[in-house]
Amino acid sequence: MTIKTYSPCLLASCISLALSAPVNAQDAPESTIVVNAESGQGLAAWTNSATKSAVAESKTPQVIDTVSQQEIEKRHPRSLNEILRYAPGVSTEMRGATTYMSEYKIRGFNAEHEYYNGLQLPYNVTGNTKANIDPLLIEQVDILKGPSSVLYGNASPGGLVNIQSKQPQATAATEFGFTTGTRNLREGYLDSTGPIEGSDWRYRMIAKASAGDDQPHTRKSENYLLAPSLTWQPSDKTRLTLDAIYQDMPNLTPSDPLPISYIRSNYQSRRDYAGDHWSGFKQRQWMVGYSFEHQFDSGWGMVQKARYFDVDTHQRSAYATGNNGPVYDLNRFAYTTDEDLRSFNIDNQVTKTLTLGDWQHHLLAGFDFQRLDSHYKYRYAGKATPGIDMRYPNYGQIHTDYLGLYTAQLNRMSFKQYGYYLQDQMAWGGLNLLASVRYDDYRSTTTDYLQQGNKEWVDQDRVTKRLGALYAFDNGLSPFISYSEGFLPVSPRGNLTASQVKPTTSKQVEGGIKYLLAEYATTFTASVFNIREKNVVTNDPGFLNYRQTGEIESKGAEVSVVSRPTDNTNLIANYAYTHVINTKDDTYKGKRPTQIPENAFTLWGDYTFTETVLNGVTIGGGARYQGPMEVDPANNAGKLGGTTQFDMAASWDLSPLSPSLAGITLKASAQNLTNKATFTCYDSGNCWIGRDRTVQVGASYRF
Repeated sequence: MTIKTYSPCLLASCISLALSAPVNAQDAPESTIVVNAESGQGLAAWTNSATKSAVAESKTPQVIDTVSQQEIEKRHPRSLNEILRYAPGVSTEMRGATTYMSEYKIRGFNAEHEYYNGLQLPYNVTGNTKANIDPLLIEQVDILKGPSSVLYGNASPGGLVNIQSKQPQATAATEFGFTTGTRNLREGYLDSTGPIEGSDWRYRMIAKASAGDDQPHTRKSENYLLAPSLTWQPSDKTRLTLDAIYQDMPNLTPSDPLPISYIRSNYQSRRDYAGDHWSGFKQRQWMVGYSFEHQFDSGWGMVQKARYFDVDTHQRSAYATGNNGPVYDLNRFAYTTDEDLRSFNIDNQVTKTLTLGDWQHHLLAGFDFQRLDSHYKYRYAGKATPGIDMRYPNYGQIHTDYLGLYTAQLNRMSFKQYGYYLQDQMAWGGLNLLASVRYDDYRSTTTDYLQQGNKEWVDQDRVTKRLGALYAFDNGLSPFISYSEGFLPVSPRGNLTASQVKPTTSKQVEGGIKYLLAEYATTFTASVFNIREKNVVTNDPGFLNYRQTGEIESKGAEVSVVSRPTDNTNLIANYAYTHVINTKDDTYKGKRPTQIPENAFTLWGDYTFTETVLNGVTIGGGARYQGPMEVDPANNAGKLGGTTQFDMAASWDLSPLSPSLAGITLKASAQNLTNKATFTCYDSGNCWIGRDRTVQVGASYRF
């Protein structure tokens, strides 16, 4: 297509100029950049991630679960995995206490790609490098259920996570604090925002430094973050936001699994680790980006978002490869990885809200582009790696000089993806219709430098669609039904060559009901769904032994209640039933995939005291239940039993005690309060121990 020869920025500029031409006011009585505002009004402050508009989620025929910044603050999560623990239909912490990467499943499918402010975060999929967003940066997390490719491109069949960042504010506020806790945690942070005096600019500066031990023996955690941002808003019709992140994580816990035979033995303990002092994982990343929004007097609006991301990782890992006789005597294999990612993303949108007869239309047209370039070098031990006796582990056996490391993989993977999308949100009285269509064109190149620079090319494209209808009754009841499609490009990996790979595609049919009780500040959502995924990539036993013959069906139901029955009380309750089966596969047909509980339930509640000596105290608690999960893809190794974990959180605003204490808040939290043992397995040779009891206390000062 000739359009690919144009710069994405130039394309957006041309569109903007074209749209600035006058139009008949009768054709455009309402206009907005992302919301149905009257012509001449300002920009919207909020965006619905499911539609890239500000049409209310209650009128969107799709399930959207949101984790607010208030919830995040209360629970003291230290990763995106932990933030998602209370989201319905989401199975988190696929690799237990591992911290080097967020891994979770939504409605039974791996959610490989994450989005940050609507742009995809870089991840090289076949490697170990994925951009990390610190919880301190997050304003809220939106979980879109089901395939969402029609607006975003690459997306899991089960759903998509869009992380919304904290933005510069017009009101000055500064908060700094410290936290300490389990495993010698030491953490300090700063979050400052406000206007720049005498200008149309406002700023935000977020900084953090933390260090401590990690759960597995010998492991440390270390994290340093700096994230400045600026917003320029000369009028209520124009807004430019510039943001940047620099983050250094010199100590993360790598993925070193244990076999199920050891996990089930009497020798297993919560801090077991099959690695060594030699092992480790470190990551350094930085990004710069911007978002520009403008509403023309003609009633049209435009949005352009762009970001450059740079990530470097280095890993030294000692993988357990099975038992050498007794269950406690483990063989190991040592290897190192050096990887980097460079990515560029841009999304251009034009919008228009107009009325035709009795119908109101919210129109959206967009073009997005992303490019990723990744190098990865794997070095394997050429000599025998020392094993480990888990009864009396010696964590000082591995030394680089004695491993005989050799370069086993030296590759480069790069891709470009172009996406073009159209959407119309139509409303007539209580009837809300949604229609979207998108075309994606994906092209990747994989270069093998150990094979004289041999290159493999992949060219994949797909049209995806979404249709939905919702009727909002005056009593707050809104039944809905929707159909959506997904597209996930596949690049060569392991022994799966470019000539063999096909894009993974998916389809979902979903129906349900949303119920809004405004007088009780309560929302109720119930849905049933059926998802079918084709051309599934399967990793058979054996290193890098991939194939693509599978099909998976996931069907289930979800119920969610979010309520504030009184000004002082918050309640959240979720239930998910997820039945997932391999419906077509050379090996696992009729079997359930691993790491997916069929039943899961979460409950959270908190209460804030406003009277008596407890004035200013907030106390909360929650419970998380995950049902049994298969140990092995063949379903012949039994199941991991269902587990329930309990969490607690408390804070104390000291301002009611004395005006001199205004702004000071004391905080405490405990996760997995009863120290319940939890495990998850990819297969019988790769199992991980879940996070044990974690306690944190801290204080903050806000002014």
